[in-house]
Amino acid sequence: MTNPEHRRRSRGEEGETLIEVLVAVVLMGVAFVAILGGMGTAIISSATQQKVTSADSIIRSAAETVVSDQYASCAVTYGTPAPPAGFTVTVEVDYWDGAGTFGRPCPAADTGVQKVTLTVHSTGPHPVRDTTLEVIKREVVPS
Repeated sequence: MTNPEHRRRSRGEEGETLIEVLVAVVLMGVAFVAILGGMGTAIISSATQQKVTSADSIIRSAAETVVSDQYASCAVTYGTPAPPAGFTVTVEVDYWDGAGTFGRPCPAADTGVQKVTLTVHSTGPHPVRDTTLEVIKREVVPS
């Protein structure tokens, strides 16, 4: 017969059971996945915010160019600086009809007021919403 005292582990041979090791590995794996997911989300949101900021800068630069350009009667478009890669800029011109609305095409007699709508569109793997800005352009009549 074996002595129950011998079945117990001696003090130097105590260790972890397989189940305890598996539970620890699973917990570490869950923590690793949570940290990795949080980092991925932070990277994507940072890239998105960078694109939004870039689009805002591009559209404001285009608006400054439109404002500084000479007024052109019945203009179809105005020049804008070339946007960086991954962005496009569109320019639409509406004309004041003298009766309270802007529209197209240019009336027979240009009233001297135009609404220029600038839109910046981003492309790429994580495109952001289009950014739009309207500029009212008036003909300067020398006095």
